[in-house]
Amino acid sequence: MLKGNVKRLLVFSSVATVITGVYLYARPVPRINPLSQIVTPPKAQAVELPWPAAGQAAYGASGYGVLQAHNTGAPASIASIAKVITALAVLQQKPLAPGQLGPVISIDATDLEYFNYYYLNNGSSAKVEISEKINEYQALQAMLLPSANNFADSLARWAFGSNEAYSIYANKLVKNIGLAHTSVGGPSGFADDTTSTANDLVKLGIQAMANPVIAEIVGQPATNIPVAGDIKNVNWLLGTDGVVGIKTGNTDKAGGCYLFAAKRQIQGHSIVVVGAMLGATDLKSAISAAQPLLASGDNGFSEVTVVRKNQVIGNYTTPWGNRAKAVAAKDVKLLAWRDSQLGIINRLEPIATPAAFGSTVGKVIVQSGAISASSSLVLSQPLSTPPWTWRLFH
Repeated sequence: MLKGNVKRLLVFSSVATVITGVYLYARPVPRINPLSQIVTPPKAQAVELPWPAAGQAAYGASGYGVLQAHNTGAPASIASIAKVITALAVLQQKPLAPGQLGPVISIDATDLEYFNYYYLNNGSSAKVEISEKINEYQALQAMLLPSANNFADSLARWAFGSNEAYSIYANKLVKNIGLAHTSVGGPSGFADDTTSTANDLVKLGIQAMANPVIAEIVGQPATNIPVAGDIKNVNWLLGTDGVVGIKTGNTDKAGGCYLFAAKRQIQGHSIVVVGAMLGATDLKSAISAAQPLLASGDNGFSEVTVVRKNQVIGNYTTPWGNRAKAVAAKDVKLLAWRDSQLGIINRLEPIATPAAFGSTVGKVIVQSGAISASSSLVLSQPLSTPPWTWRLFH
């Protein structure tokens, strides 16, 4: 009887051992967490830009934001550059897609009063007649090319019901797009009641050039509209040094103001730079100051190789003693402003084993403003599953 019990106990113990062994061996193997390595981005010496002798100025680029600024402080009158804000606001309220002309605007007695006021006070204007029909696109051309103050007022009243309602909307708009030091008065800028800083104007220019309708119009040297006939762009630097827009401004109080955008080819990269001048002695001085800024600005950019192919970005170590490096699959290069702080995002993921040589285990991303470049991260060695001894005893 005793022998039978012992035999049954031994059988039970053996079965239990086998079951336990099978369970231990079949347990899911834990995912392997990475250990990232810190990548230190290179940083080149800054370039000193040739700033204008008077007033404030700033320089930036689409995707990069404001890169350098000079003498920016208290907001100042921006004169007719205010019309760029008007264009953005009107196109938010009455959107146009590229190629569309938009609704027809009927010119009435109030629109004629706007024209008469600016004409008699030596402000820029474009002739209108009562019952004239002009579409939204043509009205924007009249406002942005010859800087017709009367069309700024007419567009604001047409889109918002009154210039007061426009002002409320436009002040919310500029805050929403990050222009913290900009205050909007009327739609034309003639009364010097719209103020900003050169920094904010660079941001405004980047925002405006991202709108395809505004970018198209401010790049036109001339056009023809009803009643007024031929109208010309008063931005006389247009088409020179890659300049593709955007707006001039000048009053006795504001002095010369210039917001410009230019296409540049730098080390094989195409970018759009944006600059702003406020408070120059006159408009000619403001526009002339843009040319040396454009030439020197190109030298402020350089192509930087932040991460090289096969550079180690992280490591994986298994609990059973295997090791593998995570390396960049290719060089990561981007065009960066010389003294800018580059951001590096290392997205290594936990992985399951077995993992083959060359398996993708994450991504490394390098950023300069909104400009970015990236590479996949791959294993430089395979990672095997654990041996049976580790499965049973861990």
